[in-house]
Amino acid sequence: MLRELIVEYGFLLVFLNVLLASLGLPVPAMPTLILTGAITASVGAGSTVWAMKLSLVNVVLVAATSALFGDLLWFWLGRRYGSRVLGFLCNLSISRDTCVSRSEEVFGKFGVRVLAVSKFIPGLSALAIPVAGATGVTLLSFLIYDAVGAALWATTGVGLGALFADAVGTILNVLDWFGWGAALIAAALLVIYVGIRWRKRATLLRRLRMPRVDTLRLDALLSQNPPPCIIDARQEVHRHRDPVRIPGAIVLDHAASLAQLDALGRNRTFVVYCDCPNEVSAALVAEQMKAEGYTDVFPLVGGLDAWRAAGFTLEPLVLDAATQKATARIYRTSAS
Repeated sequence: MLRELIVEYGFLLVFLNVLLASLGLPVPAMPTLILTGAITASVGAGSTVWAMKLSLVNVVLVAATSALFGDLLWFWLGRRYGSRVLGFLCNLSISRDTCVSRSEEVFGKFGVRVLAVSKFIPGLSALAIPVAGATGVTLLSFLIYDAVGAALWATTGVGLGALFADAVGTILNVLDWFGWGAALIAAALLVIYVGIRWRKRATLLRRLRMPRVDTLRLDALLSQNPPPCIIDARQEVHRHRDPVRIPGAIVLDHAASLAQLDALGRNRTFVVYCDCPNEVSAALVAEQMKAEGYTDVFPLVGGLDAWRAAGFTLEPLVLDAATQKATARIYRTSAS
């Protein structure tokens, strides 16, 4: 059945499957590429070598072009809507509490070049594209690196299928023999995978369960003497994109750990904010500070977005020289 479908509608199936996957639907495309590569190689075994290679190249071109179409849409959405589209994608993710911070940390370190390999990295593949749009990568740079990445990814899938065509054929025969049993096994494995991911997320949230303060409470604390020490725990990419802070906030240099806070008394009250789901980045910093002996440390519920939405004062963020240098480096590599 699968063989007949691939032989008859192979290009169309590859195009639609890859397009839907690149748009974010939970339809894995790599198995389709491997299967199509294997069947194309098997069907073309009686033809000349060049004819078979040409057919495989056509499959790669169709897959890469389809992926590029879907990626262009997410790039445009990231450019237009920024953190909102990233938040939307993370709300669909099992690891939504940390997915943006991980993706932006990787993108900030390697720049637009990460698009050449992002499709091979689970989690990063879905978010690297809108992050590229949100961080101001030029369209030409995006097209070059994303096209390279799509071509490498498609070539890998089709090449594996062609290389192991006999093994894939054997697997297809076994699946035909199992019938619906194979589908049930695949469904059970998927349920186990999702369960493991949910358990990891629940463990993280349980570990970071601690008292928090809301924006109204923080505003009241700021009128006391001494006021609390506020820490901006956002990633550098976020600060560059949204260069404001809660008045008086200390910008935390993640690379320097907590050494920059050594001059502050450990018995002071600290409020840490970020702009990520469930205040995970802020809670991780608070957890680390408590381990270092700081007694009163509280994440801010809702982070900077909640403070802004409540109508409280913000001030322009003036980065120190080291952070300015690091941020400039990030955006040079992102735009190159």
